[in-house]
Amino acid sequence: MLLVFLVLSIPLACGGGGGSADVETGPADPPASSPLVVLVRYGGIAGTSERISVDALGVATLVSDRSSTPSTRTLLPGDLASLRNALVRSEIATLRRNYLDPRAADAFQYDVTYQGVTVTADEGVLPSSLRPVVDQLTRLMR
Repeated sequence: MLLVFLVLSIPLACGGGGGSADVETGPADPPASSPLVVLVRYGGIAGTSERISVDALGVATLVSDRSSTPSTRTLLPGDLASLRNALVRSEIATLRRNYLDPRAADAFQYDVTYQGVTVTADEGVLPSSLRPVVDQLTRLMR
């Protein structure tokens, strides 16, 4: 058993990974191709569904059931900084995962995913710390 472990660990110990160095990225700074934040908004009177994701470079991609093709736009540096600040201030990891109002009818529901945490909330019971994030991202949907 020990021999198998040693044999399997040799390429890792010797750096055998195709010659490329692994770069560690923290959860607040994912690779540009993966989303920094994702907002899914669904429901409302018309029962729409929209998803916007913003990557670490500020490229926002909107997918909507009202359009056959995704649209993209790039946030201005100040807008990206404001979004990043709102995300940090939201303290999403400390929030409950669900804020649902059983009386909500025809209201929007939001799923916000940041740093591997998803919080789902109905419009009327959205946590106040998450409101600036949702507001900034829904403005990008227009």
